[in-house]
Amino acid sequence: MTCTRPLKSLFALGIVVVAAAAALPGSVNAQRPGGAMGGFANNPGVRLWEALDQRFEGFSERLALSDEQMDGATVLVADFREANESALARYDRVRAQMRDRMGAARRGGGGGGARRGAGGGNAQARQPMQEMRSLADQLGPAFEVLHKEFSALLSEEQTGTLKSLLQRQTPG
Repeated sequence: MTCTRPLKSLFALGIVVVAAAAALPGSVNAQRPGGAMGGFANNPGVRLWEALDQRFEGFSERLALSDEQMDGATVLVADFREANESALARYDRVRAQMRDRMGAARRGGGGGGARRGAGGGNAQARQPMQEMRSLADQLGPAFEVLHKEFSALLSEEQTGTLKSLLQRQTPG
């Protein structure tokens, strides 16, 4: 009689549910001040940073930035990256860990799950979320300043476009 396969599947499903609940703004976890991820999920500065850091060219084209605005944005991004280098490296690492855990859970919880063997799974599964909350405390205000300073570079029309680009996309 093998019960390990159903238990692994149940555990993987649990990880997916916890990760999904933490990511959704309407989740029970979002009731705590700042949300499940310390406000990151609802912080437009975080979404702005990710767009500027990962898709700068396409993002700036969608905003129709002038050459002068591009220069200002480039300097702003470089200064932000330099001022927050250590915290941003941690942020990238924790996001990758969380993404890997969710991917492993979706694939059936085979290697890379939060729990290996008996005991200790809960604390290990919570560690990335706790670290993300710590990062939210550290980087949250910096992301808000980035958003404010970037918005100051834009025209009124571009500010409206930015707001729509940064709105949280909900599935479905």
